[in-house]
Amino acid sequence: MYTTRSAARFTAVCAAALCLTGATSLPALASSTVSPSAVSSLDRQLLTAAHQGNLWEISVSRQAQSAATTACVKRVAADFIRDHRTLDAGVVRTAARLRVALPAGQTAAQLRQTATLKSLAGRRAYDAAWLKAQYPAHVQTLALIDKVIASGTNPRVKSLAKSARPVVARHTQMVNGGVCHG
Repeated sequence: MYTTRSAARFTAVCAAALCLTGATSLPALASSTVSPSAVSSLDRQLLTAAHQGNLWEISVSRQAQSAATTACVKRVAADFIRDHRTLDAGVVRTAARLRVALPAGQTAAQLRQTATLKSLAGRRAYDAAWLKAQYPAHVQTLALIDKVIASGTNPRVKSLAKSARPVVARHTQMVNGGVCHG
C-alpha cells in the first residue's frame, strides 16, 4: 500500500530517472538527425547552385511568358516555372533542415544573362537566346546532380538530387541543342 510519502518518493525517483535517461538520450537523438557537419562541400555546392539556378529559371521563364514570340517557348517556360518552384521548395526545406545558408539571389552572371535576354524581348532572337541559355544551364545542373548522387555524403541532399534528376533531364530534352521541344 502506498502512502503519500512513498508516492512522492516514487514520483521523485521516476522524475530523476527520466531526467537521467533523457539527458543520456539527447546525444542519441541528436545523432539521429543529420547535423550540419555531415554536409560535404559537394552537398553544399548542390544546394547553393540549385537554389540560384531555380531562382534564375523562374525569373527568365516568367520573362519568357511575355517576351517570347513562339508558343513552344512560352509552354516550356510555363513548365519550367512550375517545376523550378517545386524543386526550389525542396532545396530551401532541405537547406533549412541541415542549417545550410542559401544565397539571397542569383549570381552576377545570371543577372547579366537575364538583362541580355530582356534586351531581346519581343523579337525572334529572344526565343533562340532563351533556348541557348537554357540548354547548357540544365546540362551543367544534371552533371552536378549526378556527381552528388555518386559522391555526396548527406542522405537528404542525395535524395533531393535523385528526385530532381528526372525533372532536370526532362527540361534538358525540352531545350535540347537550343531547340524548343515542348
